[in-house]
Amino acid sequence: MAAQVAAMIAVWCRRDGDVEALTLDAFDALDQREDVSVIRVPEFVPAEAQLDCSVAGGYRDTPPTLVVTQSMSVRRQHFTLLHELGHHLQRTDLTLGEAVLMHPEPDLFEEAACDAFAARVLLPADMVASVLGAEGPSARSAVELFTLSNASRAAISVRLAGLLTSAGVVAVLDETGSVTFAASRGGLFPPRRTSDQTANPLVRTMLERRGEGGIVTRNDAHIRYSTGGTSNTLYGQAAWAGDRMIMMMVEEAAPWLSYSPPRDGTAMFGKMQVEEHPEPKTRTCEGCWLVKHPAQFDIGADVCKECAA
Repeated sequence: MAAQVAAMIAVWCRRDGDVEALTLDAFDALDQREDVSVIRVPEFVPAEAQLDCSVAGGYRDTPPTLVVTQSMSVRRQHFTLLHELGHHLQRTDLTLGEAVLMHPEPDLFEEAACDAFAARVLLPADMVASVLGAEGPSARSAVELFTLSNASRAAISVRLAGLLTSAGVVAVLDETGSVTFAASRGGLFPPRRTSDQTANPLVRTMLERRGEGGIVTRNDAHIRYSTGGTSNTLYGQAAWAGDRMIMMMVEEAAPWLSYSPPRDGTAMFGKMQVEEHPEPKTRTCEGCWLVKHPAQFDIGADVCKECAA
């Protein structure tokens, strides 16, 4: 996935695109383009204009048009717009298109690449590294990124999920405990959008303490699936970012805990963080020379994942 996103950014740059301009104001940057159009539509659109994307938007290839609904927050509209730009890039570049078609699940791969591309543009590596510190991805770093950037909570979820060192999920929930967005890493299936997660002790505690602020940590979290089943018991942490909750849950190696081994019945996802990094410290990438968290490096690598890609 990292290689596909890096290639998407390279294609955009070859087309005289400015990544920094997208980060600052994607609508302004794209409104000035002649090779792609942007249109905004109301939440309820006619049948012939129905959107067919995993986010509240769509891509039309004749002529190339990025469609974004107007009902969302400005932050979420930017995430959706960049997601749709990701579709445009992958469907108008031969190499990117071949990578999608070669994948065992091309539709899912293309959608995930669009999410990752949008998150990467909205949350540059140096910004993310500045909030991770020695702790790594956490509810605290999610809230800090929400305050520091123009990125949506969905973009933050995708970006931080990609930095987890074990199977995990980062999700956004509304004030009723229902999922509005979720991103996952490893073999842990994310909760379905609109699903009720109030049976999760972490979510229940967050709702009870709404308005008090702060971060809630629980070691008995779980995901409730639409089948009625649940995930394994997870290590969880959550915090409020505006009127939405950002929740992070992992099977092991929770960045916010000094020791969080896999539970009985939980499959190992690589080696435990406590084995690989007994003392989590920042590292300097020998490719870009930025100071980054260990989670941003493959095991044994001297350069970060983004440089390696």
